[in-house]
Amino acid sequence: MSNSFEEEWASNEDQLMREANSLGDLLARMRGSFSALPISGKHWERVFDNAKDLPPTLAGFPLWIGFSVDESRSPVLLDVSVLGGTRSADYFMQCAKSGNGCLSIDRIASLLDKLDNAGSSLSDIVGNRVLVEYPIEPDGKAKSDCGYFLYPIQPTLAGGAAGQKLSEFHAAYDALSAVSGHAGDGGRRRYADSAYRALDPGTRIGAMGAFVSNPDLFRITALGFNAPGEAMSYLERLGLSKQQSRIASVLERLEARGALSGMQLGVQVDLGESGFAPALEIQIFSANTIYDQTGWFKDRECWTELIDGLRREQIADAEKLMGVAEWSAVAKPLIGRSSVFLLLQRIHHFAIILDNNGKLRVNAHVFLLTTRWPGQKD
Repeated sequence: MSNSFEEEWASNEDQLMREANSLGDLLARMRGSFSALPISGKHWERVFDNAKDLPPTLAGFPLWIGFSVDESRSPVLLDVSVLGGTRSADYFMQCAKSGNGCLSIDRIASLLDKLDNAGSSLSDIVGNRVLVEYPIEPDGKAKSDCGYFLYPIQPTLAGGAAGQKLSEFHAAYDALSAVSGHAGDGGRRRYADSAYRALDPGTRIGAMGAFVSNPDLFRITALGFNAPGEAMSYLERLGLSKQQSRIASVLERLEARGALSGMQLGVQVDLGESGFAPALEIQIFSANTIYDQTGWFKDRECWTELIDGLRREQIADAEKLMGVAEWSAVAKPLIGRSSVFLLLQRIHHFAIILDNNGKLRVNAHVFLLTTRWPGQKD
């Protein structure tokens, strides 16, 4: 992280600290910006309540909200980025040191500490970010559990035998296992290795994570598949032919309609000591927003065919899809109490999910970032 970025982020964090007492308070004040999204008012209140224990500075870094666009009552997923050396990271570290934190905070703080270890090469592999995912049920306890993920720096954990570095893969795997108290070796590690080794050139490990509520479960996301056939071949190499056949027909029909033109796919799998879980997720990203930085907030058109294809497949609700489409590619002013901010929002990806019961579901994930108004001085 360069000094200029550090200074800009620090200044943005200072303003966000003056703006609200918590991330939950800040998001609640933004609720008008979320009106198009197909999330009930009651569920939004649960999101705000769960985020009241988190610092407002998290809004100044990439933040994702995932939700169902089918008829299921799935949890809303709130994903926040915690970068080492920021006020957000300090919050987790101080809570853990005080002894007033919970198991979730302790594990996040432990990961941040490992990334900051000068004698470790871990940050060279995965950078300095921990992504934390909070699944928030429409009805449930006040504090949600979480998953915690590392994001390998592209193309550190690239696919193809020539470019693979198993020792670096193990460094990330072992760090996540250590903070959860899970043994580093054993069946789970062997299955994780197979998920890495099965990658073709041009693909890579995009994320690796574990969960507070289920320390035996490990999640791997592979990215960079250019067509459904590539993703399905990967699943076959993992021995997931049953899951592959269940989801392949949907992807093939979407491809035939042109709904996947200009898209890239990701494959998310869960694994444990006895093998891969029956559930999996196929993620669909706009290739333009991956490779073209100017596309991040100019990508409205690229989602049109996919949204139409999901509607015609009747695996997603048409009205909910329209709400997602309205969210895409917007940058607008946010009048705060202390200053004016710029709220950046866009569609991040869609996910076709095959759950543990063999049922297909569809989620949408949207991105938002709150930053100082351009040119504004402290």
